[in-house]
Amino acid sequence: MRGRTLSQVMTVLILVFALGPLVGCGDSEDEGSSNAPNTTVQPAETTVQPEEAAVENVVVRVSGTPGTTYSGSYGTFQSAQSVDDTLGVEPADYEIEGSVSDILAVVFRKSQPADEETLKVEILVDGEVVAEDETSEEIGVINVTWSPQTGQIERRGPVD
Repeated sequence: MRGRTLSQVMTVLILVFALGPLVGCGDSEDEGSSNAPNTTVQPAETTVQPEEAAVENVVVRVSGTPGTTYSGSYGTFQSAQSVDDTLGVEPADYEIEGSVSDILAVVFRKSQPADEETLKVEILVDGEVVAEDETSEEIGVINVTWSPQTGQIERRGPVD
């Protein structure tokens, strides 16, 4: 189940918990056998091993033309943070607290129309860029996702 997403695993677990009592419907003498569905829950929980792919020291860096206003959010399934800021001369770094073991999603957009201004987003792990995208569209949007389990990068939005 290494390739499954957290939502797929959660769906399986919900189905097991919801349908488990229906499998054991019978006399009270059969109660010992009603525990059988619980054995299907254990493998589902132990085969998902996000800890082995968990990554620490993850930073979302936003840079571009000084004075560019931007807003958006970044985070994982467990927590997301909202941002509404203006770029300075130095990039803005947003540290991800704890470790990242599932998909990290970053979505930022320019808040004000600006033809010549650029907005760039990078995801860094231990100081190295693992995903990035940028836009110079008038109201450009950047949507980047990255997973430490697969290392996949997905970029969505207009190509400049």
